[in-house]
Amino acid sequence: MYKNIYLKNLKDMRNNLIYWFVGLITLSFYLSFAYSSFAQNIGAFDELINSFPEELLHFLGASDGLDMSTFGGFLNLEIFGVIGPIMLVVVGINTGTNIVAGELNNKTLELIMSTPIGKNNYLFQQILVMITRIILISLFIWFSFNLFGRIFNLELDFKNFSATIVHLSLLGLFFGCLSLFIGSLTGNKSKTLGISTTIAIISHFINSISPLINSVEKLKYISIFHYYKTSEPIINGIDISDGFITSALCIILIALSFISYKYLDLN
Repeated sequence: MYKNIYLKNLKDMRNNLIYWFVGLITLSFYLSFAYSSFAQNIGAFDELINSFPEELLHFLGASDGLDMSTFGGFLNLEIFGVIGPIMLVVVGINTGTNIVAGELNNKTLELIMSTPIGKNNYLFQQILVMITRIILISLFIWFSFNLFGRIFNLELDFKNFSATIVHLSLLGLFFGCLSLFIGSLTGNKSKTLGISTTIAIISHFINSISPLINSVEKLKYISIFHYYKTSEPIINGIDISDGFITSALCIILIALSFISYKYLDLN
């Protein structure tokens, strides 16, 4: 039994991270090559995108429209609109769920707790593993698109692209902390996955629909997706207030997880 759970888990997920890296490298090559191929005819493509109904643009995370004339604008649609959030939300939910609820489901948590590791130390190290995994996958996205952007001579604003990656990381971390808290409350893996996924879907729906209906516009502030992308970090850079709110929510959820885990029946 490893005394350092953090290092053990990093070793265990090594292959998984390699698969993520290879997959993201492949995806970034394909999208970068595709954009470089049709960049000369981007005007016609821009007209098509701008003809989309406003509801669809909000669903794609483009409250101010989509600018396909730049590589960053293209990634704003292809990666940061839907694919990227789905990837990081799924990673966050799966990782957060497995920390407590998953181990209970596998009947391994009681065995771990029989060692001198201790409840708080176990949870702390597992949270570090979750944070590390989310950051590494986010860095893979950052690295791969910067790499192929240079190879295909595609201009990509380094500062704003990095800011968007930070926002994406925080989104994934929020759902990781949320599923950790729910798992610490319920101790049930299927319930944790179901509740966390439902919250993610409803949150995205609220953020997409609230700007279109005046009577419910203020509901956008209860959606975590509002703090992820409404400020358009790919254009405006990192939004300090949005980042602070998301980080604060993560800290609160982690604190609540420690409290609920303390009183969770592990039998």
